[in-house]
Amino acid sequence: MNPQDLEVPSFEAKSDPLDDRSPAGRDRQRRPAAWLRWAQLVRLPAVFSVIAQVIAASLIAAGGPSEVLAAWPRVLLILLSAVAIYWSGMILNDLWDLDEDSRERPSRPLPSGWIGLPQARAVAWGLCGLSIIAAVASGMVAADNRPTTFAPALVASALAVAVVLYNGPLKPTALAAPMMGVCRALCFLLGAAPLVTLGAAELLTPQVAFDAHLLAIAAGFGLYITGITTISRLETGNKAENLQRDLNVGLTLALIGAGVLAFAPQVSPPDYVWLFRPDLRYAILVGLITLPILLRGLKVNADPRPAAIQSLVRVGILNLIPYSAALTLLIAGPAWAFGVFALTAAAMLAAFRLRVT
Repeated sequence: MNPQDLEVPSFEAKSDPLDDRSPAGRDRQRRPAAWLRWAQLVRLPAVFSVIAQVIAASLIAAGGPSEVLAAWPRVLLILLSAVAIYWSGMILNDLWDLDEDSRERPSRPLPSGWIGLPQARAVAWGLCGLSIIAAVASGMVAADNRPTTFAPALVASALAVAVVLYNGPLKPTALAAPMMGVCRALCFLLGAAPLVTLGAAELLTPQVAFDAHLLAIAAGFGLYITGITTISRLETGNKAENLQRDLNVGLTLALIGAGVLAFAPQVSPPDYVWLFRPDLRYAILVGLITLPILLRGLKVNADPRPAAIQSLVRVGILNLIPYSAALTLLIAGPAWAFGVFALTAAAMLAAFRLRVT
């Protein structure tokens, strides 16, 4: 638990909750506003990384900014779908970890009682359903004469299953980190899905699948987040016997994922047109984005304190935004890339008040 986290004050059973001078009354006065409670529950800063991934994926799948703007209804719907399933997953994560949070992070919205459990469950599953509905709609709505595609519905359904598996039966197992990697890979493919023709005429006869470079980029994101998630599971400091090993494994996987991102665009089809060639300059850019992760990882390796691990994980998650901006630069140019990168500032501002992990 961070030192700046608020602690839930205790009060005696005889206190009058209607008296603002009583402990219960002071608790009510200290209680955050409703929007802030929900923003903390869904870890608002991290959602900007989802938005960045979806924008980059849409641009690459469409082939450029003009094609994305022509298909803007589909892009907006798939953005809604991605944000909804991400927030659903964040709430389900806290519902699953309620006992642990009650012991170690009692100031979180659920163990503190700031948000009721039935309300949290209803919102989590409602967002999950909304995500699939929005994804289905994104493949059906008319946009720039593009044919109907079932790809968003299929990817969103797979992502919803992966989110539930991660937050449910796989959470305490060694498969949790790889499953989170699968979730992030599917998140990228979800952004591309409305602009990919998959089963347009006949569901069982796909005309076009995801191109190799889209799959390679998704794999890079997946490996990278598998590594960051492996590290994040050490935040509480309860696994001292395996800490050094898991830290090294997580950092290695994250660096491998970054390496895949550095070269994935090069496997695009011969007829695919990039605005800027994904050559060595792009690989160097990805390397520079990865450098803070490497340096922080080496620092944590020498001094694996929980606070340092939390800082590494926070930077690791938010680094998805610069990676997405680098991909955006290749297909859409500096202006679009700067717009995506600007999401980093929004995420960092939110992170001053709210937890990322």
